[in-house]
Amino acid sequence: MGLSYNISYTITSIVICAVLLFIVSVMYSSTNIVSKRYKYFLISAIVMFVFNICTVLTIDFADRIPVDFNIFLNGMYFLASTVVALLFLYYCMSVALVDTSKEKRRVFAIVNLGLLVIFVISLIVNHFLGFYFNFFSGKYTHGDAYYFVDVVFIIYVIESLVLFIIKRKKFNNRQKAATILFYVSFFAMFILQLVVFPNILLSDFGTALGALLVFFSVETPDYVNLVKTLDELNELKASLEIQVTERTKELDKEKESYEELTLETLSSLAVLVDAKDHYTNGHSFRVAAYAKGMAKMMDRSLIDPEQLYFAGLIHDVGKVGISESILTKPGKLTEKEFETIKSHSAVGGEILKGIKQFKIFQEVARSHHERYDGKGYPDKLKGEDIPLPARIVTICDTFDAMTSDRVYHKALKDDVAIKELLDNKGTQFDPELVDLFVKLYNSFPDSISNHIDELKA
Repeated sequence: MGLSYNISYTITSIVICAVLLFIVSVMYSSTNIVSKRYKYFLISAIVMFVFNICTVLTIDFADRIPVDFNIFLNGMYFLASTVVALLFLYYCMSVALVDTSKEKRRVFAIVNLGLLVIFVISLIVNHFLGFYFNFFSGKYTHGDAYYFVDVVFIIYVIESLVLFIIKRKKFNNRQKAATILFYVSFFAMFILQLVVFPNILLSDFGTALGALLVFFSVETPDYVNLVKTLDELNELKASLEIQVTERTKELDKEKESYEELTLETLSSLAVLVDAKDHYTNGHSFRVAAYAKGMAKMMDRSLIDPEQLYFAGLIHDVGKVGISESILTKPGKLTEKEFETIKSHSAVGGEILKGIKQFKIFQEVARSHHERYDGKGYPDKLKGEDIPLPARIVTICDTFDAMTSDRVYHKALKDDVAIKELLDNKGTQFDPELVDLFVKLYNSFPDSISNHIDELKA
């Protein structure tokens, strides 16, 4: 018995897409998103072709087949064709939206899946009301809303076309040519079937032909060379790992030697500075240790404890040029002598500004006598305009100065010095850093000065 539709083009289309699916599944990367979505597109196209043949057969024998089964098969054809359009849209998305944020791509996908869900619901309702199509009279007839059955399909096709036009720069030349030819072949066959050959399923053949053209734009992996290259890369990786391990050990030794040399050099400089005044013996080492202890309690992205320790060692380097007679004078300093003393911070900053790799050295040396209220020296910086390392060293320097015997005063007890720091929060000192120092101080059962080795470790 003859068929009312010519299905030979649909059978040819199934063969074309099946061959393409086999090639892509066997030879193409399963992790590449473009290849995966192209494969899903082929699967959905084959499913659509099969349902199309089934609907052709059921229409020819509509009076012998249960109405519900006829409606179901026709509904599945329209659903499959819509899914084909959606998956081709997803294929375009995998190329066009590769640099788009994950959140935007998720929203785009949710909206389009929502349209598909709405369409599925409408097909279920159509099963009972027949507003798209029905077989209630024993033969296939169109419902009042038949021309809306392809609305979602058309939306997906338009979306993919608009996406291709807007994001065409994301497509390489082969992808551009293949995508353009896909649309041309699909629309040409669709129009020919609609206008000239209504009894021949050219739209199916147009889809398959378009899929074939797209195939030539998908990157073809050469697995023989790929496996060989991977083996070579693994060998190279193993060799590099050995070299990196050996070089890392060498660099670690060099770094350790460099750090030892740096520490010895700066320690010697700190000893030289402290030696100018026997009352300040060990002052720089204690200040550096206190500062490092505070830095360890802070976010490492804000400050490096090791660098701050080195900076603390040489914070008073500007005193090397000041006469010992002024530094150790027991009586009240004259205004000129006091200005000379104050100059050590600016002088220290000038001495260390040449060490560009460690800007922190200059910052601490120059600004450790600035006050939080802006009344310090030499630049009268205020609040957070004072570099963070300098604000830390200021507190440590003041605490050690108060708790050490000096030519001009006897050492204060630790608790008295802590009270002075707290009383001057927000005026002389950064209030948050004072609280941090007090927390550090309270972490030891006895005087913090007894734990210098522990703090600088």
